[in-house]
Amino acid sequence: MTRKTYLRAGSACALAAALGVAGTARAQQAESTQVEEVVVTGSFIRGTPEDAALPVDVIGSEELQKRGSPSTVELIKSLSVSSGVLGDTNQFDSRAQGSEGSGSVNLRGLGSQRTLVLLNGRRLAINPLASAGAGIVDTNIIPAAAIGRLEVLKDGAAATYGSDAIAGVVNFITKKNVDGLEVGADYRAIDGSDGDYGLNLTYGKQWDHGDMLVSVGWQHRSKLSVAQRDWANRGYLDNPEAGWSAAGNPSTFIPAASPTNALRDPACAGLGGFPGFSGLTPVCYWHYTPFDNLVEKSNAVQVYGEINAELSDTTKFHVEALWSHTDTPDWNTSPSYAALAVPTSEVAAAPTLVGRYYVPATNPGLIAFMAANPTVTLTGLGTGAQTTVPSSIFAFGAINAANRPYGLGGNPAFGYGPSIGSRSFDAYRVSADLKGEFGNGIGWEAAVTYSQEVGIRTGYDTLVNRFALALRGLGGPNCDTDPNTAGVQGTPGVGGCLYYNPFASAIPGNAITGVANPGYVSGLANSKELTDWFFKKLTTKQTSRLFVAEAVLNGKTAITLPGGDIAWAAGVQYRRTYFTSTFNDISNALINPCINTPDYGVTSCIGSARNGPFMFLGVNTPADNQSDVIATFGELSLPITETVQAQLAARYEDYGGAVGSTFNPKASVRWQALPWMAVRASAGSTFRGPPDPLTTTTSVTSLQGILGVFRAVDIFGNPDLKPEKANTYNFGLLFKAGAFKASVDYFRFDFKNPIVAEPVAGITSALYPNGAAGTNNCGNSAYAALQARFTFNGACGTPTTSIARLKTFYINGAPIENSGFDVSADYAFQGVLGGELSVGGNATYVQKYEVGATTVEGVVVEKAFDAVGLLNYQTTVVPIPQWKGDVFAEWSRGDHNLRLTVHYIGKYTDQRTAPFATGAYKDTTGAAVTVANGKTIDAQVLTDLAYRVILPRDATATVAITNLFDKDPSYARLDLGYDPFTGDPLGRTYKLSLRKKF
Repeated sequence: MTRKTYLRAGSACALAAALGVAGTARAQQAESTQVEEVVVTGSFIRGTPEDAALPVDVIGSEELQKRGSPSTVELIKSLSVSSGVLGDTNQFDSRAQGSEGSGSVNLRGLGSQRTLVLLNGRRLAINPLASAGAGIVDTNIIPAAAIGRLEVLKDGAAATYGSDAIAGVVNFITKKNVDGLEVGADYRAIDGSDGDYGLNLTYGKQWDHGDMLVSVGWQHRSKLSVAQRDWANRGYLDNPEAGWSAAGNPSTFIPAASPTNALRDPACAGLGGFPGFSGLTPVCYWHYTPFDNLVEKSNAVQVYGEINAELSDTTKFHVEALWSHTDTPDWNTSPSYAALAVPTSEVAAAPTLVGRYYVPATNPGLIAFMAANPTVTLTGLGTGAQTTVPSSIFAFGAINAANRPYGLGGNPAFGYGPSIGSRSFDAYRVSADLKGEFGNGIGWEAAVTYSQEVGIRTGYDTLVNRFALALRGLGGPNCDTDPNTAGVQGTPGVGGCLYYNPFASAIPGNAITGVANPGYVSGLANSKELTDWFFKKLTTKQTSRLFVAEAVLNGKTAITLPGGDIAWAAGVQYRRTYFTSTFNDISNALINPCINTPDYGVTSCIGSARNGPFMFLGVNTPADNQSDVIATFGELSLPITETVQAQLAARYEDYGGAVGSTFNPKASVRWQALPWMAVRASAGSTFRGPPDPLTTTTSVTSLQGILGVFRAVDIFGNPDLKPEKANTYNFGLLFKAGAFKASVDYFRFDFKNPIVAEPVAGITSALYPNGAAGTNNCGNSAYAALQARFTFNGACGTPTTSIARLKTFYINGAPIENSGFDVSADYAFQGVLGGELSVGGNATYVQKYEVGATTVEGVVVEKAFDAVGLLNYQTTVVPIPQWKGDVFAEWSRGDHNLRLTVHYIGKYTDQRTAPFATGAYKDTTGAAVTVANGKTIDAQVLTDLAYRVILPRDATATVAITNLFDKDPSYARLDLGYDPFTGDPLGRTYKLSLRKKF
């Protein structure tokens, strides 16, 4: 909900600084952007004087134009108060996986799920696919063309708004008083991409007792491949974490006749791989990220409409409707995932080969390999010693290790390119309210809102047993692979039975660089038909729905203080949330729980691990959760004197069940201490109940690095989650002297029981304190429960080759203390080159982000630490640079406006030790190598330039150059070579925007 106020000279220091509107424009242009009445986020009380007790920033559509009309994600990333923003592609971090095509706001870096996002003061359903922690609102569904301004409340607001407002509130407010038609178009040129472009149409109509607004927007983003950016394509020994995997294709082979020796496919280096070692095992490291995108191709449409009507002199009606569709049709990822699960006894060639990917001597690929390589060099698995022997050592077959079906050569099912999945989001929302005033002057308002978002994601993975059968020549849809069928089984390589060739002779060339493979034999290539048989689509459909009914009364009491009458507001709210999750049959744990379920009907899984039939991805159980919240709330505005105003608020919410109820008070005060200085302060408590998606017993599978190797991490819901609670404090000074305006605020959050995913890095380092090498806690009884969280295809003591997956849960994590300062200032000079020059800036300094110790299975897996200035990879925290801000200079004269903005993000440190340890990696000879670069993620300084001109015939043109000096994002030891939560991968871009009124 919101509070109506009126801007008056000298009454809104902070808001005026945030608006930053400079210069003059044509009269008809000013009419469309003039704001006569401002709704300030943070209170239900109406009609009181401007209250700057709460730290609210306002950014209007006029200012957005002058900034070059940034996208919603770009705008939110630029806010100094926001850290760890979702919106750019980042499929290699569990906090972003599944959310491609959506966006978020993350105030104070406390988590996007703890920032309440509103549209016209009312709630929206959450993004159902967000794996970072349910409760995140998808900002990409917001109808940008209809937005008149954005209001950011940088303080806990549970006393006013209830759950999800722990870190603050972001309120998107639509345009008012629009009369006529406006059409807009924009194009952004991006090197290595076809560019981004969009169209929008806004129509408003006013009549004597009402008005309407209709807006339609369409945006297209073209894909930007990782391969298009040199800084994202570093060699293995420059950044081993930048998308290099030891489980590849070409892969490694172990002679069945000599199981203590191994051979790396000799074609590795020629195809662009790095012939290296995982421990003492020779492997072919291959670069998988060039198959991925920095920006995914997407199309987004938003349709919004609202009607406002005066039903009588005292009664008004408002209704609004929103439909949004976002489609990411070609989500690119690795040609296939690593073989982390192993085949079962039904497909083993012999009892001794159960759990091994066996290549028989009859496999045409093995026969051709032996013929082409009369001698081979084997490496002793236990010693690393190398010996040269005849290739006839493979005459009894081979074990295929450190492998996946497709790698450097691409996937034949997708034209020898990446595996291609999809993401789509459909959002619907309707909100209506009546407001009026009784005869005694008491105002009333009643509203209902229904909102939902449906998310669908698809991807592909390999069926373990089918792949094992294909190695033996029993692959394909027309081959009888079940020996129990009429007591016979198909003949390998005969009729409809097909062989899969795991050797490089099946690879035409490097799918990214185009380098041809001289050893390629077309007759030995793996067919699309065979691939389609074992490479299957997984589909997830998840839906979140929200229904809200609320009513508010407000007015003034008969009690008068020296500063005026005491005003009040009180109300009730009912919220009902729903979450459903469904899966296609092959990825449904109720239908295909085990590796051998699809082809053999087995439902009692080996070791009770119900991870499904795929090599890498897990299966999931359908979910259907719902919950109710009933709330009452009240506020008092106390004008103690003409210079001192106080605000009191309180809210009671009842979640029922195990969550229970909460009472959250808040107090704020503003004192005009001097004509040029005001003091503001606030203190309150906040609360957030466990969201429905996290209280299920189902899981999502994320892809995360474990000891330098990507593994599957299953994150399960937890019905026993407790609510989150926090106390928040703010103290600020506001300055206004002539054309100078400034504010300084100190903020503090004391946060308890945050709902977080268990830290993967901490769990791993607890079991393996010395990394992959040296002593570990395998077999230690004190760590037995922690060890049981891992699924091994081998011994616990050889983690880089035997870890298959890790099981984690959402938990109530360690307490957090977050504090720092927000600073804002600007000054306007008149008569500069015949116009006005405004200079100013905003900055946030994070003083402290202390996280307590985290315990899992009775073991401290993450010691207490201060997250400020750290990358915080695989912890419970997003990257937290200590400094973030911008400065600007803006010159306006008549129809012209020129703005230069410099953005600054301070340096921060990769807190991990294993990637930077002495001798952590090996070169092609097996010698230990230290890779030290990337420990510090350097400070980022980006410069933007935007020019806006108002043209004849009610037209406006804006030209914007972002990243004027074409700076690369700061290097980070991550898969994409930079930190997508913080940096910008696009380089210098050019954007042209045109608007025309009719």
